[in-house]
Formats: sequence, structure tokens, C-alpha cells
Amino acid sequence: MALSRRTAWVAAGLGARLLMIAFLAAAVQLTLANQTRRRYADDFYKLQSYSYTVATAVIGMAGAALQVPVAVYLLCRSKRMAPSALAPIAAYLLCRGGGRTGAPPSAAALDASMYADMAATAALASGVGAGFGATSDARHMADDLVRWKRGGGGARGDLDAYYARGAVALVFLLAGMILSACASVVSARVRARAGGDNGHILGN
Repeated sequence: MALSRRTAWVAAGLGARLLMIAFLAAAVQLTLANQTRRRYADDFYKLQSYSYTVATAVIGMAGAALQVPVAVYLLCRSKRMAPSALAPIAAYLLCRGGGRTGAPPSAAALDASMYADMAATAALASGVGAGFGATSDARHMADDLVRWKRGGGGARGDLDAYYARGAVALVFLLAGMILSACASVVSARVRARAGGDNGHILGN
């Protein structure tokens, strides 16, 4: 049977969070691999902003991972399945309204989900801005102050490679931030529909 429009929104939010976790995990892995490459005794060329982007990615992954069981519970409830079969009991209790069997998810739980998505998006956006801004500034400084030939090997080649690898990781972080923004839109829509239907979020 085709999914209802409301269930489709919840499924879209779940898919966005799962993809977000994958992209952010890739960003963390690439950034840490780039940071641990050590060619010189002095790490003056390494950007602290990359460490900040790792922190924001970890925050984003943690927030998304905590909400995945809630989304699974909502999908189970929309299909009249036992939520405990797929979602942790803690998420089940969080989403139950007032502890009554068959009750809709509580407004507080939906509010928490919506605000958590917004906070994760803001953190990731700051990480993306810090990472790309620092990379751009560092490359301009290398162009203006360091007189080595681009791509000619040596220290200048190492710098170019380091910042290029950092930029690739930031692209994954940017994709995660966009997916987080999509999840925020879904959370806001689900919450608005719940309020409009007196708390019944996934009725068919």
C-alpha cells in the first residue's frame, strides 16, 4: 500500500538523517586522515579550523543518530506495527503521549526533534563557513607570501595537497549540512501537522 503523505514526510526525514550521517562520517574520516599526515616537524601550515569542522560534524552525527530511532518509531506507528520491534524502548517512551497506549507522540518530543535539527544545522553551517573561509585565506597567504612554484613539488606542493584534501572533506560536510537543513524542514512540517491535527501526526 502506498505511503500516506504524512508517512512519506517522516520517511524522507529518516532518509535525510541516514545520508547525513554517512556524509558527515566521510568528512570526519577525510579530515582526520589529512590532519595526521606529517611531512615536517613544524605543523604551522595546519588549520585549527579543520579541527573545529570535525567537532561540528561529530555533533551533527550525534544529533541525527539520536533521532533515527524516533523516526523509525513514527514509521512503525503509521503502519500499525509494534514500535518495540525496531526502535529502542527509550525512543518509544519519549514519543508516547502521556504514557497512554496508542497515544500520539507528545508535542514536547516533536519540539525537541525540531529544535535539535535546527541546532545541528546551525553548528554544521558554522563548520562549513569556518573551513572554507580558512582554506581560502590560507591559500591566498601562500600565493602572496610563499614564492614556490605551484605543483612543482617541495613545500608548496605539500601545502596545495593539504588544502585540496581539506576542501574535499569540506564538500562532504557541506552535503551533510544541506541534508540537516532538509531534516529541519521535515521536522518543522511534521510538528506543524501534529499541531493541526490535535497531536495525531500519522493518521491515514
